[in-house]
Amino acid sequence: MATIRKSKVGKYTYWQIVESKRIDGKPRPVVLAHLGTAEQLLYKLSKGPLEQKVRSVSHGAVELLYKAATILDLPYIFEQTFPAQKRDGLSVGQSLLVAALHRAISPGSKRAFARWASGTSLTEFINCNPKVLDSQHFWEQMEAVNDAQLAAAEKQITLKLIEQNLFSSRLLFYDLTNFFTYIASKNERANLAKRGRNKQKRHDLRQFGLAQVVTKDFLLPVFSEIYEGNRTDKELFIPFLTRLREKLAELNVSLEEITLVFDKGSNSKGNFKGLDEQKIHYVASLSSAYHPELLAVPLEHYRKVDLGDQLLPCYRTCREVWGKKRTVLIYLSEVLRQGQIRGLTQSLEKKYALLTELKNKLNNPRAHKKKQEEVQNRTTEILKGEHGPELLKVRIIDQGNGRFDIDWELDLLACLYVTEEVFGKKILVTSQDDWSDAEIIRAYFGQSNVERVFKHLKNPYHNAVQPQYHWTDQKIKVHTFICLSGLLISQLLWKKAKDLGYTYSIESLIDMLSDIRKVDIVTITGLKGKPAKVSKLEEMEPELNKLYQELLESV
Repeated sequence: MATIRKSKVGKYTYWQIVESKRIDGKPRPVVLAHLGTAEQLLYKLSKGPLEQKVRSVSHGAVELLYKAATILDLPYIFEQTFPAQKRDGLSVGQSLLVAALHRAISPGSKRAFARWASGTSLTEFINCNPKVLDSQHFWEQMEAVNDAQLAAAEKQITLKLIEQNLFSSRLLFYDLTNFFTYIASKNERANLAKRGRNKQKRHDLRQFGLAQVVTKDFLLPVFSEIYEGNRTDKELFIPFLTRLREKLAELNVSLEEITLVFDKGSNSKGNFKGLDEQKIHYVASLSSAYHPELLAVPLEHYRKVDLGDQLLPCYRTCREVWGKKRTVLIYLSEVLRQGQIRGLTQSLEKKYALLTELKNKLNNPRAHKKKQEEVQNRTTEILKGEHGPELLKVRIIDQGNGRFDIDWELDLLACLYVTEEVFGKKILVTSQDDWSDAEIIRAYFGQSNVERVFKHLKNPYHNAVQPQYHWTDQKIKVHTFICLSGLLISQLLWKKAKDLGYTYSIESLIDMLSDIRKVDIVTITGLKGKPAKVSKLEEMEPELNKLYQELLESV
């Protein structure tokens, strides 16, 4: 039976509910509840239960990404590299760091930052009031950063990667992409934003480009450069290569150690000459369209190459490429062939739809009269790319008086040749003459790493460069640096999870960690003294709790 008793602690008297229970055969009073002082007990009896305020925020992703940032000393590097000016209690470096966390977890405009941050535990790690961090805050903080400071920060980060054995220079992967913007045509303050061939098919908008080098193992971006949106991959290669060489020299990385892996978009005679002159090893792909003799090599001349998880037919030879004898290797992948067939099927369906639309317009009685050249130009445009001119034969029918019709058919023999003799084959060229077939192929397979990095940067839910609402070259560079910093932190956390045996993608990992919420329970008694505050994590599934606890220990 429970009873009430008083307990004296110093000069204060407290009341408790106790019950007598036998412990080890002896009666002992066991405290069931602490009622507090007489005044507190009176308050509870007269005014009802204690008032509680409960608030929960997203915690897991913010906490672990911030801890990952500290592994690379990003808070310190940003503080030392960028101006010390403060706005709303934050230095420039702190503002860039919180912006990077925002881009990694939930990309949005700077105007949307305050709302996002207020729903997270960010203030536990960076002392700030999210409500005052508006777009003007970030605009002014970003304005203080110049190109030299961005380069210095990138150098310090790379040195930290080297120090922690996260940077392997043996294989570096190079590629380029571009990002469309909504910068007005009349805006003359953005020289980087030009119209060009946009990889997201937004040719109507101005764009800027991003050249990137990443490591093989962890996809860590180690060198990047923003360039004008109207420049081609081929013309950028040698200038970028020169700057990469200079940066590696600054980092005391021997050029003899590295092998640069890149795709056929950067191929030209001048570019390969530059690689030869600078004595940089490479593995690159070649366009099969320029090497029909290699495609014609009979399959009985191929031999199986063991890549560990698969066997690939492979043919190796030495051919003159860009004015010099080079090691050339061609391999056949059924997985690649099936993927190319699916892509061709989708492309042909789109071309059929566009040809049907053109035919209906031409046969419309209300259609304007046309010249045969106009119809020819339109059909040429429709067939462009994806083997269209080779596979689809279009006939323009002149019906007189400015009226035309079209018919088309699929060239079955040409289709059979493309799908059986061309698809599935990849031609590689390398300066690593002593490497085995397997080493060359594995090195090239890593090229998908840099493509995956660009895929992350175009993912609208995490690490996205877009939306991008800046209208000057300087702001575009700082914004992209923020996005790459967020990606770097994400990649490091993903590596930690991978080392622990987890196989989640970066996006899935961040989504899961964002579901971990922290609850603040504030108890108000109505009496004098501060309200009691208790913080704890919401209950979560055992698998998520295991992931969180293990990552917490590893970072």
